Amino acid sequence: MIIHLQLVGLFITVLLTQTIASKSYYVTKSGKDSNAGTSESASWLTIQKAASSATAGSTVYIGSGIYYETVTINVQGNAMDGSITFTNLTPNTVPIISGKDVKVASADGTKNLIFISNKSYLRFINLELMNLTATECSGVRILGGGTNIELRNLHIHNIRGGSENGGAMAITVYNEDQKTSRRQLIIDNCTLHDCDPAWSEALTLNGNIELFQITNNRVYNMNNIGIDFIGGENGVSSLGARSGRCANNTVWNIHSVYDGSAAGIYVDGGSNITIEWNEVYQSDMGIEIGAENKGRVAANMTVQHNYLHNNDKYGLAFGGYDSKRGEVINSLFADNQLVQNDVKLTGGGEIAVSNASNNFVLRNIVKPNKQNIIFLVDQTLGLKNQFDYQVYYPYGQGVTQKNLIFSWGNNRYVGLSTFQQKTNQEMHATVKTS
Repeated sequence: MIIHLQLVGLFITVLLTQTIASKSYYVTKSGKDSNAGTSESASWLTIQKAASSATAGSTVYIGSGIYYETVTINVQGNAMDGSITFTNLTPNTVPIISGKDVKVASADGTKNLIFISNKSYLRFINLELMNLTATECSGVRILGGGTNIELRNLHIHNIRGGSENGGAMAITVYNEDQKTSRRQLIIDNCTLHDCDPAWSEALTLNGNIELFQITNNRVYNMNNIGIDFIGGENGVSSLGARSGRCANNTVWNIHSVYDGSAAGIYVDGGSNITIEWNEVYQSDMGIEIGAENKGRVAANMTVQHNYLHNNDKYGLAFGGYDSKRGEVINSLFADNQLVQNDVKLTGGGEIAVSNASNNFVLRNIVKPNKQNIIFLVDQTLGLKNQFDYQVYYPYGQGVTQKNLIFSWGNNRYVGLSTFQQKTNQEMHATVKTS
């Protein structure tokens, strides 16, 4: 009897948990926030009502139409009951959150279409966020520590910087908490375009953030850096973005309004990040691994299998800002394709190296433009790195290895064989014709 009661009790507990986990809520343009929200006929009117009422493990189904509001997420899921999911109600239609004429600021003083602070177990799927204008704002802004947040299939655009023309970001993730990391963050298959990040970045992870996946996204038409992973900035956790993966993203038309040096994908003091299978083109630069802040080291980076082509300056750059402000060490740059970068003929070529040491540049396919400049390596800060096994395709019919140009410190070597003899670099490189 006792065993039977225990089993019955266990069954009831499981049944209740399953009931809670499967609960659904509804938001439609014909609803009322005074309704129960538990069916389409008794739906809520605002997404904010759901963001303050949904329970762990539930799904919030949002009907088609435009919702003119900013949303602060006041609820969260948990490991036992599961995440709270906000998604579209009707297949093949995407509800829109619009910031047009909305003036409500989030708790941190910025304006955001979706604002999340110190929350976990949340999923946002198949939503469009648009038309927000402020001097500092985001389509989605995530602050503080926590775990298991997913942004999937979001379309974020026209987040504008107002009269100051800056600080308008598509997705912002900041964590100043030194003790509690933001972890298990997934941003997948999102389309981000036509924003004004200006002095900031379109998609940025800054501070104590780890174990993240930034995958399959499209980022374009931005007036500063496309995707950025940051550590060491003043006022943000010194731990920095780390131990994550940035893969299969396509980034284009990324141009800084300040100095023409915005990378499509940038690491500023992050560490142990794999950046692979991305395509970056028609931007100021392709991929840059750097460290801008004093004493900051970007380490153990893997940059591989990327396709970097037709960018205004370098296809690939790595190294700290200078000898006093950061360094890049112990990283691998391998199996990338660099094709006709330095479109503006700055003389930098395909690869640039500044303050960096003990890094390996291996097996990359390099097809320079008509300058035939391969790389520019800083005279004092970039020589302690190893280059080998590249495959070079000189530009122009009848052009050979003798026409390739390597800027190595104070020296400019013309011809691969000359460069090999003088530096003992690229001893296993090969040259092919197209």
